[in-house]
Amino acid sequence: MTNTIFSKIIAREISADIIYEDDHVIAFLDINPVQKGHTLVVPKEPFRWFTDLPADLLLPLFETSQRIARAIKEATDADLVQLSIVGDEVPHMHIHLIPRFKNDNLSSWPTEKYEEGESEKFRENIRTNLEVT
Repeated sequence: MTNTIFSKIIAREISADIIYEDDHVIAFLDINPVQKGHTLVVPKEPFRWFTDLPADLLLPLFETSQRIARAIKEATDADLVQLSIVGDEVPHMHIHLIPRFKNDNLSSWPTEKYEEGESEKFRENIRTNLEVT
């Protein structure tokens, strides 16, 4: 296992507020939450990116994330729970489950506009690559 903060939490070398754990997944409160209740769901195997995950881990990871998101929504009285999949700040793929509230003033990511005809090129390129994989 790579030596990340998540591998240390999994190995119990670092303490965390663990919410859930099974053979495939561990979930714990984020130490620097965007909102209280913000939880990280981490596969125990250290894959860097979502695209690296083997198919047999997808179902356990997302079923667990959905169950935890429902519990977060109830526990925090949130309007919704935002899901974000990352692997950059810690090189171990993980899911952020963030309780969100109407008018919570959390900013979203910036958006762009496609130039004329550009969206069709992206669509076709993605479709072509989808057929290859």
